[in-house]
Amino acid sequence: MTEPGRSADSGHRSWLGLPAALALIAVVLLVDVAAAAHAVLIGFLALAPLLAAAVDTPRRTAVASAAATAAAVLAGLPSQTLGSLDHVLRVAVVIAVSVAALYVARARTSREERIRRMSEIVRVTQKAILREVPPRIGDVALGARYVSAQRGAGVGGDLYEVVPGPDRVRVIIGDVCGKGLPAVQLASAVIGAFRQSAIVRDRLEEVATDLDALVAREPRPAYGVTFVTAVLLEVRGPDLWVMSCGHPVPLRHRPGRTSVPLGEQEPDRPLGLGGRRTPPARHTWSTGDRLLLYTDGLIEARDHAGRFFPLRLLDRPLSAPSLPKALDAIWRAVRTHVGGEPRDDLALLLIERLPDAGGDAGR
Repeated sequence: MTEPGRSADSGHRSWLGLPAALALIAVVLLVDVAAAAHAVLIGFLALAPLLAAAVDTPRRTAVASAAATAAAVLAGLPSQTLGSLDHVLRVAVVIAVSVAALYVARARTSREERIRRMSEIVRVTQKAILREVPPRIGDVALGARYVSAQRGAGVGGDLYEVVPGPDRVRVIIGDVCGKGLPAVQLASAVIGAFRQSAIVRDRLEEVATDLDALVAREPRPAYGVTFVTAVLLEVRGPDLWVMSCGHPVPLRHRPGRTSVPLGEQEPDRPLGLGGRRTPPARHTWSTGDRLLLYTDGLIEARDHAGRFFPLRLLDRPLSAPSLPKALDAIWRAVRTHVGGEPRDDLALLLIERLPDAGGDAGR
């Protein structure tokens, strides 16, 4: 999930730097003249280039610096202190601070440019790892959102993928045990393995076994065992097969009803811990039904009192007229509950059964 408007808002704040600096210069000069302070307030003019340097470009900071220096020199005229030692020292302070402000502006803009380039690299990496979900595959509509807990990172240890087949759609959503680059690498490896296995394997438990083998081959970190919790889902028309590998099962939403978990089966072991896999549970769904697959960043989001996010708050968001609007509403509900940005990665995958070509009215 992106945050549209952030870059535009940042640019708007940048262009406020020089006007704010010039306004401060005008205020200081007016107060100095009105109070007949005999150039005592000249030192406050040094705040103007610092104000510009905090948010504006080096060139516009230079304009603010020049204006502050000129104002400091002219401030000696009304008080008739122009050229005195006290006046010269105060002007020198304004000049020195202006030079420092130019350095600050150059360093800040250089750092922001590096961050911008890194963000662009992350954006491309995110598209390579978490490909865009197609809005529709047959009679299944899909939508996805991803938010990283690392501000500006774009990617993390949560994962999802959708693989269409001739007569089915297979889906995975999961959460890597761990943080940082190793978690991102493992998430990428699991997604790649799922893309291949979901096509060639006939049964969902065989896909899980392939992913088990992949995760088990990963190097063990110093802090403990590597594993991945995940839900594997297969859709064939009205039929659903669900396999929970240590992960919360999807939430089913039916129009006009309360959202409930899809089945009550006990979750199997997470991926990477080995052992024989339990066959997936079979369910059915009707036209208009929606399934929300999510990572623990949703249910473990806490408010200021430490209370977890209650799934009952999703009834209204899941009733939104379209999947993108529903996902946006879910994200707003999470942020409202937390009172800001969540502290954990969050992945959401929402699917809906549409009427088929034969005009199926559901069950």
